[in-house]
Amino acid sequence: MTRAEVDKIIERLKNGCIYHRFDEPGVYAEYVRVMVQYSFAIMNRAVNALIEEDSQRAPAISALIKAYRRLEEEYRTNQDIIRNEEYCDVCDDKGFVLITINKYDIPYQFVLYCPFCQIGRAQAYDGRQCKDRKSPYYVPPLTDYFDDEGIEALREANLKRRESNTKAERPTEKELQAIGKSIPDGWQYDVNGDLPF
Repeated sequence: MTRAEVDKIIERLKNGCIYHRFDEPGVYAEYVRVMVQYSFAIMNRAVNALIEEDSQRAPAISALIKAYRRLEEEYRTNQDIIRNEEYCDVCDDKGFVLITINKYDIPYQFVLYCPFCQIGRAQAYDGRQCKDRKSPYYVPPLTDYFDDEGIEALREANLKRRESNTKAERPTEKELQAIGKSIPDGWQYDVNGDLPF
């Protein structure tokens, strides 16, 4: 959470609860120190739940953290995890491809979603189709920018990278010898009775 987001949470606690101690020395700073570690969206929901339970007193830091962890666990278990059943060699199972375009000698990166896999189709977004708040932002498919040859080049590059990452080579004897160093005149223990323990 950023400092501005922490301030929003604390302002909500000040306005939502009748009794609070944020004016006392050190209380405000301690809330900031603790809350900056957490996510704003989940903490905001935790504050909602705690204010619904009791709006008389501002919740203690421990109550905020407990409510946060409960909501975070609930979020993790309820979240639908989208996975590819088979490896997508176009996007390397990321669901998107970043391309860089130099415009006015400034590099810009754009995200393109992969229409060939389940993860990629989940990344598709078109704000122009929204009902409530229309937005000019959208994520185009990579087929808009790459032709068949470009897609095949992406596949080959990803497969080559994956093969090099998964290929395990046994180190040669020379490489193994380079790891250790000989200690001249080093102390050696007699295994039979010289050990200190």
